Amino acid sequence: MATIGASMPGRAMPADAQRPENAESAEIGHKVAERLCSGCHAIGRDGESPNPKSPRFPLIAERYRDDNPASVLIDGTVVKHPGMPEFQLLENETDGLVAYIRRISRKWTPK
Repeated sequence: MATIGASMPGRAMPADAQRPENAESAEIGHKVAERLCSGCHAIGRDGESPNPKSPRFPLIAERYRDDNPASVLIDGTVVKHPGMPEFQLLENETDGLVAYIRRISRKWTPK
């Protein structure tokens, strides 16, 4: 199980930390995605996943109600499935990853 350090240690995340409009939170999520997810998933709006069995990030949010993938990141643990390593994330990293995935969804448009 991999654990990564806090992007902003000791700093509480705002209530809207999982919202795609929260650019600061989404940037934290982008950094998490680069470190932990990019080896298998396409983490940008375009491109193919390095592992063809790994869904592209823009499609992940669309699999969940209200385009919110938070249910697979419960309590900072990325839910493990075959071939998927398990990660322990800090709260701001979990919130940020959700915000980032939602932000690059094909359905999200900036307000």
